[in-house]
Amino acid sequence: MRNRRLLVVALTLILAFSLVSVVRARKNDKISVWIGWSQLLPVYQEAAEDFEAKTGKKVEVLAFPLREFERKLAVSVPAGNAPDIFVTSEYIIPQYIEGGYISLPPRNVSKFISKSFDPNTLKLNTFDGKIYGVPQIGIARILYWNKDLFAKAGLNAPPKDWNELLEYSKKLTTYDKNGEPVRTGISLRKFGGGSGVTEKFQIFLASAGGEILKQTSDGKWRAAYNDETGRETLKLYIDLIHKYKADSFDTKQDSEAFALGHTAMFVREFWPIPYFKENAPDLNYGTALIPGKIEGKSGTVYSSESAFVPKSSKNSKTAWEFIMFFNDDKYIKKMFEEIGWPAPRIDMDFSDVFAREPAYAVANERPEGYKYSTYPPISAADEVWTKFGERLEAAFRDPSLVDNPEGIKKVLDDAAKETNNILKENGLY
Repeated sequence: MRNRRLLVVALTLILAFSLVSVVRARKNDKISVWIGWSQLLPVYQEAAEDFEAKTGKKVEVLAFPLREFERKLAVSVPAGNAPDIFVTSEYIIPQYIEGGYISLPPRNVSKFISKSFDPNTLKLNTFDGKIYGVPQIGIARILYWNKDLFAKAGLNAPPKDWNELLEYSKKLTTYDKNGEPVRTGISLRKFGGGSGVTEKFQIFLASAGGEILKQTSDGKWRAAYNDETGRETLKLYIDLIHKYKADSFDTKQDSEAFALGHTAMFVREFWPIPYFKENAPDLNYGTALIPGKIEGKSGTVYSSESAFVPKSSKNSKTAWEFIMFFNDDKYIKKMFEEIGWPAPRIDMDFSDVFAREPAYAVANERPEGYKYSTYPPISAADEVWTKFGERLEAAFRDPSLVDNPEGIKKVLDDAAKETNNILKENGLY
């Protein structure tokens, strides 16, 4: 009788421990995903719901404003409190890779990466010979132009070089009786905080053949924008804003201005395309490659966003499983067509997306000699871009720089000293 009771107790304990293990396993099957762009939330949530329906594993997706997202990563990743997956840029991730916080993907994911993405994106996401994340987005910046406003100004095509960009911007601007712009010919990125101001400057810098940083023969880096290409690019901004008043701080800006017909041109990624479809369905516009300083020789900024799994993840197996699930054609095409974030996949056919939305077709244009300026894979990149952006914001507001090559040179030389000091502090100069 006593032995039977002991057996019952033992079986009860075994069952209890089994139930606890099952509960823990189920609890551990829940993973969290952080993204820094709210517009991506619907497609991630759809994938999360489908993933749970298929596997029984729950995925919680949270989106934050970009700068808040980056601050959260800066605190949570080193502390071991990061989400199971986060999606970020190649210029944000190096500091976490160098700190030893990021997991390498399993073999099946590595094979998928190597065969599915274009070589430029793979190179951009290779750190010390290894790829840690799965590229989700490959973003080139393009020019938007209002066809109706162009036609009214007697123009029928986007500018091919900087001379036409200046000429067209002046023709497309309308002024009040005091000579101030009411509708601008172009809307440049002139303020906004963070690294975005530098990035948009970098677009025109690339179209002149320049770079923000250059790598030296010893593998280190130095400021490169304080050369002729940088001076010409800053002069372009100053002339458009102050000399010709084809842009203004006092009018509506960027995508909103373009959607409302308050500006005739602006430069952005592809996300404005679905924004215009929803908010300005009658807008008659085109997309084009960035005009070069010299016709036939141009470029733009290209960057990527990848999904990473930190070493602190308690369920990395499920995390990688969800990343692979999300890379199904269904979600990748939805992310491109409905949200405007293209994936740099070479194993997928996007012709159906281009057919339904011709404005996306420029994403497939790769003319010979077109320069793709990228972020260097170094931990100090974000600080360099942010600090330089602060100096650019001040310069854009300075009318004394009109026809002042020495003043422009000083702005860039002073900024380059700060950039090089940042590189020195990080052992990168």
